[in-house]
Amino acid sequence: MTSQIIAHGTSKFGELVLRRRSRGGDADPSTVCELICNGVFLMDSEDGTTERRLASESLARVSHPEIVVIGGLGLGFTLMEVIASPKPRAIHVVEIEGLLVDWASQGLIPHARMALQDSRVRVHVADLRAYVESLPPRSVDLILIDVDNGPDFLVHESNALLYRSPFLERSFLTLRSGGLLAVWSSSRSARLRDALTEVFGQCEEVTFAITRAGRPFEYLLYFASQKHLTIGHA
Repeated sequence: MTSQIIAHGTSKFGELVLRRRSRGGDADPSTVCELICNGVFLMDSEDGTTERRLASESLARVSHPEIVVIGGLGLGFTLMEVIASPKPRAIHVVEIEGLLVDWASQGLIPHARMALQDSRVRVHVADLRAYVESLPPRSVDLILIDVDNGPDFLVHESNALLYRSPFLERSFLTLRSGGLLAVWSSSRSARLRDALTEVFGQCEEVTFAITRAGRPFEYLLYFASQKHLTIGHA
């Protein structure tokens, strides 16, 4: 199955490549976008089910998800699901890689471009940790994190800090009562589950099975709610 490079560039984070390949012969002429960072596969548009579920499951768990922060633009699946809901009135997408934002805005990732044009969406080319730390306490209803491949399969080691207690504690303080922090992971992470439980007092771990290219995969979503608990005490 051949693929075509449709965009590539280099930033301080290394080489980023956007490729396009055929989904499956003459009977299915549609194409799939693939995102490669420093030679390592990050994601593709073959099946965005779990990225969408990150949004839909989270929105269903929050009574009034008016202010939403999405950590990581990716190929836009999580954002697409968020804008499909009328509940959010402000959606902040935080993406550290400016090249990816440019490509999406230019229409090289067509569905992502459409999502970015929603009037409620604001894009911040920034580090998610710095962005969340800049927010006032009790100012956000929902924080969705889909950065790298989750805590245990990282392309950039610096992203490990997003899944550790100091950042989780800051996220806890940023959420309003009843707010939610949700994390997508490519694999089960007992360390993340334990850290969320320590900070929030509880953590729900949900497994989703999908089939891609005839192979079964399991991806994990982690949900932790802000319930007026004291940090560090379950």
